[in-house]
Amino acid sequence: MISDKILSNITIVLITYKSRDKVINFIKKIPKLSPIIIIDNSNDFKLKKKLIKKKNIKVYLKKKNTGYGSSINYACKKIKSKYFLAVQCDVEGINKKTLLNFNKYAIQLNDKFSMLGPYFVDAPKKGHIQSSGKKDLEKIFCVHGSCLFFNTKNFNLVKGFDKNYFLYWEERDLAIKFKKYKLYSFQINNIKVKHKKGNSVNKNAIKNNLELLYNWHFIWSKYYYYKKMCGLTLAFLYFFPIIIRINFRIFIYSLFKNDKKFTKYYIRWHGLKESIKNKTSYMRIELIEKFIQKI
Repeated sequence: MISDKILSNITIVLITYKSRDKVINFIKKIPKLSPIIIIDNSNDFKLKKKLIKKKNIKVYLKKKNTGYGSSINYACKKIKSKYFLAVQCDVEGINKKTLLNFNKYAIQLNDKFSMLGPYFVDAPKKGHIQSSGKKDLEKIFCVHGSCLFFNTKNFNLVKGFDKNYFLYWEERDLAIKFKKYKLYSFQINNIKVKHKKGNSVNKNAIKNNLELLYNWHFIWSKYYYYKKMCGLTLAFLYFFPIIIRINFRIFIYSLFKNDKKFTKYYIRWHGLKESIKNKTSYMRIELIEKFIQKI
């Protein structure tokens, strides 16, 4: 069957961290003909043991968590198919029909694209770029990093993601790399998914510090992105008012003893400061727990 050949030519890439049950539930919806590559950044031997008998699934364990984009780069070296879909296991709506649709539009574009992405239902307007939704296929600056469909050859052409990002902004950086080759991103609006942010990780494994970790990396990556794209001087000028606002809030919340908000903005300031100082995106969940205790 033609559909069987198509499905076998799309590899599913899952980047995981302490999310064994969610991964297992997610792959139940993936056609068995599609190869699946799992890069687990928590060195979960039980996950590998659970899936070792599945012929279409390869699990690679990493002792060191190097981040989302870097892990996709690693997975790409193992891919033998023409296309791959890098998707987080908290994205709902990925199935046989979805994969066939991605393939359909890739062919329609004659493989001249950087990234293809779906339409996200109930996505927040702030910080989540989407097209107008008026056409089935629309050009967009970049698609959301939780669900990215690539032509493997094109991905290798630009040498993948910048490994310095750990979380956030890496897909925007990648979109600019693709533009140099006149390859652009498109959103497929008749592919509809829902992204339950934060559910790709078992929350009980990281307690209440997940949002703080996201805060640290978002601001670190944002400054790194602007510095890379605009230069040091313009990046600092852009961020100067942000620095003032963050430190003002730290002062106010300290004065009124609002520990929760004080911690949030202190973490944000620390992430920005480390990026300004040209430090790596080193913060991890176990480090943030220790860091909070010292505040």
